[in-house]
Amino acid sequence: MATAEPLRYAVDITQHDVDALTDFISNRLISHSDPDPVGSEGYRTNAALRGVHPRFTGTLTHWLSEEVTQKAQEDSQLALRRIQDIHSAWGALIDIGSYWADIEGFDTVRWRRVRFHDADAEEKFRRWEEKETASAAETAALVSEYRIPGPREDGKTVGQFVVARDPEHTDRWGLFEGTAQGRHWDGNAWLHARFTGTSPYQFRRTEALALARQHAEGDSSRSLPA
Repeated sequence: MATAEPLRYAVDITQHDVDALTDFISNRLISHSDPDPVGSEGYRTNAALRGVHPRFTGTLTHWLSEEVTQKAQEDSQLALRRIQDIHSAWGALIDIGSYWADIEGFDTVRWRRVRFHDADAEEKFRRWEEKETASAAETAALVSEYRIPGPREDGKTVGQFVVARDPEHTDRWGLFEGTAQGRHWDGNAWLHARFTGTSPYQFRRTEALALARQHAEGDSSRSLPA
């Protein structure tokens, strides 16, 4: 017996997938060794689901029909609506069925949510994602200083904290008190670098920003995120 291909895109959903999942859900809702008493919350929930999931099945069956599929091939707007509705209705049906994902008979290969309509949609998203990531990295590389408003007292902001990058080591950042950057945070206390002789740039960017926000909230006791 041939092994079914894992479901990946909305365009790959078939009527057989819909029928099989619908039958599985129906059997789980109808077949009870210990049925809930009429009028109980369990009974009401079961009855509601028995009335809801066929609607998603009906939507899928409509859009997967040969007649509608053929019309969609000739009408781009209809084609878009068709694949969007298939994507949405299948996701809703999966949401119901997934409550029994650990039960024998649940097809983990085919009965899964799909993220993209088709391979082209995934490729377009990946290209956009790569572009956005590159753009964010370029922007971050240009930023050398962040200013975080200080804590509020009597409804007013008091001072500010500055997170600045080491001019010589771009991967090291320091947290300073005020724009004059006279004192820096060493992890335990505010120190004057000129008095200690140590570099104020002791953190990664994310660490320094996290510390600045903690100080702005009036809490410097929390540990840094891992």
